[in-house]
Amino acid sequence: MTKKILIIVVALSFISCDKENGNNTEIDKEQTAYIRANTVDTLRIGSNSLVLEAYLWRDFMPSSPPNGRPMLSINKIICTDMIKIPDNISMIKQYVFYDDEIWVANYENEELTPNTAEYEMERISINGPKWGPQIYVDVISQIHDAETNKDYYIEQKNVYVGRTD
Repeated sequence: MTKKILIIVVALSFISCDKENGNNTEIDKEQTAYIRANTVDTLRIGSNSLVLEAYLWRDFMPSSPPNGRPMLSINKIICTDMIKIPDNISMIKQYVFYDDEIWVANYENEELTPNTAEYEMERISINGPKWGPQIYVDVISQIHDAETNKDYYIEQKNVYVGRTD
């Protein structure tokens, strides 16, 4: 009995740690409906028009486990007017939709490319699900405007999940 309780406690701690990091594939249906209803493909904040570019893949290189590594995602918002993205704009979280499943992940804080143009912002999410590869997903990025304390959602549909070998 004690062994079963210990196994349950350990398993629950892994699950809660994963959700604390913002990585999970469960989301409330009402929240999903709200996000979908408030998502645009071009986001206008002040004088900036922003679009999302998303790149997702799974690694199957020889050093990977036999069934590949979990999904990685790089999301980039780009100001279409090539105007500097203001400091009050930040990328908070991504939502990746595949059929009836959703991967929700907070972005890692580190900057990927130090020489990113001032009209672009790029973030990565790691340890995603093992969907695909060679499937199509919809990606939504949650953007926060600290000046107005408002969140926005921007989407890129039909994003191909690639594969590295």
